[in-house]
Amino acid sequence: MVVLGLGVWIICSKETFQLQLFSAHPYLSLSLFPYLLVISGSVTLLLGFFGSLGALKEVKCMLATYFILLTVLLAAQIIGTVVIFTQKKAFEISLEKYVKDMIASFEMNNSTTQDLKKDLDVLQSQAQCCGWTGQEDFREVPCSCYKTNATDNPTNQGSGVCCKSISNYTCVVYEKNCRDTITGWLHMHLMSILGVVLAVAVVECLQWVCLVTFCCLNCTCHCCRPRNTYGSHGQLSRSQRGCNIVKWSLFKLMQ
Repeated sequence: MVVLGLGVWIICSKETFQLQLFSAHPYLSLSLFPYLLVISGSVTLLLGFFGSLGALKEVKCMLATYFILLTVLLAAQIIGTVVIFTQKKAFEISLEKYVKDMIASFEMNNSTTQDLKKDLDVLQSQAQCCGWTGQEDFREVPCSCYKTNATDNPTNQGSGVCCKSISNYTCVVYEKNCRDTITGWLHMHLMSILGVVLAVAVVECLQWVCLVTFCCLNCTCHCCRPRNTYGSHGQLSRSQRGCNIVKWSLFKLMQ
């Protein structure tokens, strides 16, 4: 539920997550990340319902399916966490390239760069920063670099030079650069997201252990039971012997 809610919140908060990263690494795209959270949260929620129903009705087929899918989901979360940590530097390089492309778009006046200009204006206004390394990145500082409470009536609300009719002393530019602001925000929220994923993985591991224990201690689950033939009795006996071995092992571990 937490992972699903986080993904839905990111998708709905379009202004907060205006920046879309289209780079040479599509698996690191910020536009895909919230949808991955929604899919992961939905699958986890459905798996929980599936496993709870199987345990309540003692249906061995449902429990076996739940066990397999839970193992696959847990492995996917572990792989995803490893990819995030190992590709973090590549992600930051791609992000820097994209922001610099947005800054370079201010030197162009064609229609293809309007979306990039809008993204950069939203980014600088909300993050209260200017340029990737500072206002020196621009030939003409855009309006989004100026503090809104320091300018009474900017002459240009779009991309361009503000405060043409006001002295430079009254036009205060954000001192922070966007590189430190963005990377700091990503590191802070990335650790929070990874903490949530780790907590979910721990819960899934406990579910995995409990499921194995339940299946081994309760060998009388119905459904998918072999037919009542001589060969089937032999199969049930072998299964029962296996469960007895697991029971004895668990008993010795608890002593």
